[in-house]
Amino acid sequence: MRAIKNLSIRRKMVLIIMMISAIALTVASVAFIATDRINARHSIEENLRTLAKITAANSSAAILFGDKTAAEETLDFMSRQQYIQAAVLYGQDGKFFASYIKPDVYLTLPGPGLQAANIQFWEDYIELYSPVIQENEQIGHVYIRADIKVIKERMAGYLGIVALVFIFSLFVAFILSARMQRFITDPLLKLSAVARKVTTDKNYSLRAAGSSRDELGNLILDFNEMLDQIQLRDNELENNKLELEERVATRTIELEAANQEMEKAKKNAESVAKRMEYHAHHDGLTGLPNRILLNDRLSKALSHARREQSRIALLFLDLDRFKIINDSLGHAVGDQLLRVISRRLKNCVRDEDTVARLGGDEFMVLLPSISDSSDAGRIGNKIIDSLIRAVSCNGHELHITTSIGVSIYPSDGTDAETLLKHADISMYRAKELGRNKLVYYTAEMNAESRRQLVLETSLRKALDRGELKLVYQPKVDISRNRITGAEALLRWEHPTMGNISPADFIPVAENSGLIVPIGEWVIRKAFNQLAAWHAAGHRELKIAVNLSSSQLTRPGLANSVREALDESRLDPAMTELEITENIVMQNLDSAIATLEILKGMGISIAMDDFGTGYSSLSYLRRLPIDIVKIDQSFVRELPGNKEDASIAQAIIAMANSLGLDLVAEGVETIKQLNFFRQQEVMVIQGYLFSKPVAADELLAMLDSETMPGPLNLVKK
Repeated sequence: MRAIKNLSIRRKMVLIIMMISAIALTVASVAFIATDRINARHSIEENLRTLAKITAANSSAAILFGDKTAAEETLDFMSRQQYIQAAVLYGQDGKFFASYIKPDVYLTLPGPGLQAANIQFWEDYIELYSPVIQENEQIGHVYIRADIKVIKERMAGYLGIVALVFIFSLFVAFILSARMQRFITDPLLKLSAVARKVTTDKNYSLRAAGSSRDELGNLILDFNEMLDQIQLRDNELENNKLELEERVATRTIELEAANQEMEKAKKNAESVAKRMEYHAHHDGLTGLPNRILLNDRLSKALSHARREQSRIALLFLDLDRFKIINDSLGHAVGDQLLRVISRRLKNCVRDEDTVARLGGDEFMVLLPSISDSSDAGRIGNKIIDSLIRAVSCNGHELHITTSIGVSIYPSDGTDAETLLKHADISMYRAKELGRNKLVYYTAEMNAESRRQLVLETSLRKALDRGELKLVYQPKVDISRNRITGAEALLRWEHPTMGNISPADFIPVAENSGLIVPIGEWVIRKAFNQLAAWHAAGHRELKIAVNLSSSQLTRPGLANSVREALDESRLDPAMTELEITENIVMQNLDSAIATLEILKGMGISIAMDDFGTGYSSLSYLRRLPIDIVKIDQSFVRELPGNKEDASIAQAIIAMANSLGLDLVAEGVETIKQLNFFRQQEVMVIQGYLFSKPVAADELLAMLDSETMPGPLNLVKK
């Protein structure tokens, strides 16, 4: 194909004409030869059938009376047919009766047996079977074999003639195409020559000659008109060039003045950039480094400490009862107090140390190189003594203290996150000990870990002892004034420790792996309870069960849910499984795969505590969820808190755009209820209606004609 593309137009046109001619001649020749062959075979077939009928008619009496001599005389006329190789008569019993075989022909005759009318074409001959009929009864049959080599010879002759005609026709086509193509290529070559000359000489006054009215003539006219336009534009460009040179000279003077202005602006921009960089890494109120700059300096200090095998101290400061001052005297006084405290903190440390404000009343002090852990305590106590002194703000004499937690590298942690966490833990320990204290992070603080171990040991037996139970918090559809569902919540009644908060034992169950059998028990218990409520007549009620991260990542979750459905004989559409953003994001791809299986079973998937985690629209679109639950942290201060109201409205708008159902959690006031009613969020859950109750109490609510809670709305 590349070789054909590189051919000249003349040769391409000759090649096209030759190819078209060759194809047309080939098709015509094949059609002619095929038609002649079919006609020849048909003619031979008709002749053989006629001979067979004549032979059968003339030999029927001979066969009937067994006169072989008469039969052979009848077959004798076959010798006058040049293409007949053999003719045989078979009698009533199907046996050989009489025959004729052409001399010098050696063949094997068909065996005995009566044959029906039939004709067969072979490579060099044709065979015909024809019955001998007497009074509508077959008394024998005729076999004739004819030579069809004549057809091949005839076809060979035709092929020779066709080949000669083919070659002659191609020769004539070549001669004619070589002459005819000049009518097209000559004008094109002349046009190409003019175009090359115009390009080489840049002489746009040249014109191509041509007077025909065909497409080539139109092409030449268009080419000449194009040259007219180019020449006109060339003249205009020359004029414009002179005018542009004058303008450039003027503009150059203007640009020099502008460059001077830009230099001034650049200096101003650099000054602004420096200020922006400063504000990005410093607290706007106190001028102290912020969390970003602290993390950067802490990372560098850790790298240096690892190389030099030195120590680092991190002090976490939280002002005691600062909120009381801020709320009672106002933010202006609180801000002034924070600035005074910041100055005192800076005066208590060395130049190489970092005092940072994390936000609110929380500060962090980084001591990048200390010789001993006691150095951190000495600076910490210096800070405590410094802050004890009264502070005068706007006519108020204020007294403030601080609680300080200390973590040391490398004994309390080898990375920034661990050191920050341990300093935070020790600071809260200082507050627990009465505030205005400094506490090192020590092994004593593992007492909480020991408590966790006790809880784990007791939790392993709680399920078998029947200490775990479920309570149910109603979900109310305020558009219909009725309970439409309930969320199953796990509770633990310990025989000696009393009621243990889920916030205490659920993390223990998660960390120990006990959440898997407990979670399966919760699903079965909740599904069976819903089946009991349905049996009591409340068949529209749905149940929601929370899933933990361990359950969601466990391979057998779908099977255990399916078994619980089979056991309770529930419609999967009446069940919901609730997940949180943080749980899903621990292993997004695996979570999506598991949730897809559960949703394929007909179970609804709800996103609980929405807005407190990642809240990314990109991953939310990937999750196969049906319901979004607005977290109660955004509901608590509605409708007075404008920021929470904006967040809630944004969540509602996003859920509506994705076609998701909405549930508002933690509704405790009429104002909150009215806010969600205005936003058309109709499914509400919270203490305004009911706290979590036992199964029989919820059944009593369902059986009654009144709504739970203080609203006492009549069900429709």
